[in-house]
Amino acid sequence: MGVIEPRSQIEVSVIKNLSDLTQAMDIRSVVFVGEYGCTEDEEFDGNDFSATQIIAKVGGKPAGTMRLRYFADFVIPERLAVLPAFRKGRYGDRGVAYALATFGFKLARMKGYRRFIGYSVVGLEQFWDRVAKASGGKVDRFGDHPIECSGSTCIGVFGSLEPMPGAIHPREHHEVLTACEAEIPQHVMQKAEMLQTLSSDALLVELSNPGRRASDHRATDLRAGMRAEGRQEDRRATDRRASDRRGNDRRAGDRRMSDRRQENHFGLDGILGQDQRFVERRMGDRRAGDRRAADRRMGDRRCAVQADHLLVAAAPAA
Repeated sequence: MGVIEPRSQIEVSVIKNLSDLTQAMDIRSVVFVGEYGCTEDEEFDGNDFSATQIIAKVGGKPAGTMRLRYFADFVIPERLAVLPAFRKGRYGDRGVAYALATFGFKLARMKGYRRFIGYSVVGLEQFWDRVAKASGGKVDRFGDHPIECSGSTCIGVFGSLEPMPGAIHPREHHEVLTACEAEIPQHVMQKAEMLQTLSSDALLVELSNPGRRASDHRATDLRAGMRAEGRQEDRRATDRRASDRRGNDRRAGDRRMSDRRQENHFGLDGILGQDQRFVERRMGDRRAGDRRAADRRMGDRRCAVQADHLLVAAAPAA
């Protein structure tokens, strides 16, 4: 689906065929390689196979292009290029570059993105600020560290977005989630219109039927009370499970402590038994030593008595 700029000849759309993709690559080759002097390898970096490519046409003729790359929670708009012949003529309120950038930001909002990060040539920062504000977002800050890119000085642009009403979400119908990327704007806008219609109808019913409104409030209060009671029961069940776990942990801890005390007791008995055996062995050795010393002393006394007898026997009679 293409989006035509009001009161202009600009038509912006997501590329979904090879012919438009070739035209977009030709535009980038003319602008970035021919004018800015980028190399082919630098400009066509392989990310074109994983990005959403956008093309702008004026009167059916290709005029500009841009691509979007998606990450977990932010989107990067980049490679915005407009042919020289379509830069001076506005062809609308703000021109081709403005139409491309606002379309890209709105597409990101349709997908539910809340942040964007990009790089701007120094001197064009205010362009991105105006585009972000016009697309339901804003620039939060510009980068502090400029970088050099093919002879140009660029700075980072960091901003925030507000998801569009009816933005794609994980519970979306499978026909939307599997649809062609170019059909996402149509699905989102249809859902946004349906949501707006439902909101308007609900408001009219509420204003025209106060009795039903009071009944609806009572039903809402009853459902809220039932949900609160259910949450309270869930908390009690959770508390019971936590108490059971603490009791089991306490009993397991007591068992482990008892086992450690028993092991320590057995170990102490073993140590005491070893000490007792050592003491008994020492006492036995001491008693044996005492007996040997007593035997030596007894032998010495016997030897002394025998020597005295020999001396007496050898002495001459008086």
